[in-house]
Amino acid sequence: MNPKPLPTLFFPGTYRFVAGGILDGRPIGGGPPARELLARISGNGIEILEVGPAVAGVYPSVELPGCVLTPGLVNAHCHLDLTHIGPLPLSERGFSGFVDEVRARRHTDPPAIHASVEAGVSLSRSGGVVAVGDICGAVRGGADLEAFSALARSGMLGVGFLEFFAMGDSTDRALGRLEAAWAGATGNGRMSVGLQPHAPYSVCRKGYRRAAALAGARGAILATHVAESPAEHEFVGSAAGPQRALLETLGLWNDGLLGEFGLHKTPLEQIADLFDEGQKVLLVHLNDISDEDLKRLERLNERVELSVAYCPRASDYFRTAESFGPHRYREMTKAGINVCLGTDSIINLPEAEVCGEAGRICPADDAAHLARRDGADPLGLLAMMTSCGARALGLRSDEFEFRPGATLAGICVVRPHGPAIADERGVDLWARALLKGFEIALVDRGGRVRNGAVLA
Repeated sequence: MNPKPLPTLFFPGTYRFVAGGILDGRPIGGGPPARELLARISGNGIEILEVGPAVAGVYPSVELPGCVLTPGLVNAHCHLDLTHIGPLPLSERGFSGFVDEVRARRHTDPPAIHASVEAGVSLSRSGGVVAVGDICGAVRGGADLEAFSALARSGMLGVGFLEFFAMGDSTDRALGRLEAAWAGATGNGRMSVGLQPHAPYSVCRKGYRRAAALAGARGAILATHVAESPAEHEFVGSAAGPQRALLETLGLWNDGLLGEFGLHKTPLEQIADLFDEGQKVLLVHLNDISDEDLKRLERLNERVELSVAYCPRASDYFRTAESFGPHRYREMTKAGINVCLGTDSIINLPEAEVCGEAGRICPADDAAHLARRDGADPLGLLAMMTSCGARALGLRSDEFEFRPGATLAGICVVRPHGPAIADERGVDLWARALLKGFEIALVDRGGRVRNGAVLA
């Protein structure tokens, strides 16, 4: 039996949700699988009152048979200011061609930047997302506040990371622009500001050091792309390849850079010593990780608050496994590193998924990719895009779990594709959603519902 469509709005009050499963990435309680949830909905969020096989009392009931309830999702790495570009096939020139496409198509006009971010926020909410780690892209190569301003007004939770480039003769000028933007960047109660030195092939060590100092002084999170592509590996290790050619074309290369590039280091090795003790660090991608790099990550995890954002479909889009082998996210998790999920940019997502009335940007689609490709643990995947993502972004991880007393930013209703299976419950229902596909609706704070009609 299919559930009735959710209402478009829940009035403030207490509701009893009854579903095929209540899941949050960890075992709930010690008894039978949780199927009922008592929650108080208000403008401040969704307060969890009780979770169990059954809840006490008489309250308005929302019946969702065959569906799974999860906390609202966290997309730990995205580029919402690129939403206007839409999906693109990978250039014949691979990663360097992709970089050229982004440089050519990125908006520089403030109203257009705002519109692209707003479109990305809308698609994210349609994907059940309540919190993002969004890269507020550099405009004409420099740190800029426009994307962050749009994100801060959106009502999303999370961190907007100010991106910057700083290489060669441009370094001092770029850092001056960064410091001016950083001085004017203020978060609000839902969206905080972080820093994003773009990557080891586009920011020199001086740039990373300055970013670490600025972020550390505020207790802000420092994020960076690292170990993403063969071109990055070649440039960092040998100071050669398409990235060297690009820097020369832009007039940003000088031979003084040979003092820090071309030293046969891996990208992670290039920057691992630049973070301060106790710093909050989010490393993104990490496709190119050697055995020694894995040990390097473990050592780094002992001295900083480290998280890793893995974007599975972006890695596959760039065919990184052909160069580096399978991603080592499961080994990182076993080593005690906090690994979470991101979607990266809309450019690497399927057109059929992000376009049209049912379009969405949803980390659960990346989780589904890992479930199908790797047989990854369903509960572990859910944790990667709820509590683990929250931890990576400095949010309270317990507010992405169904704990009595916690106030959630949202609840997702997930319905697997295909006919209902008798007596299918809990993790089995969630596993089928990941393997067979799903529809998703979001009950946001204040009781607003996104995509309720898809559950009709």
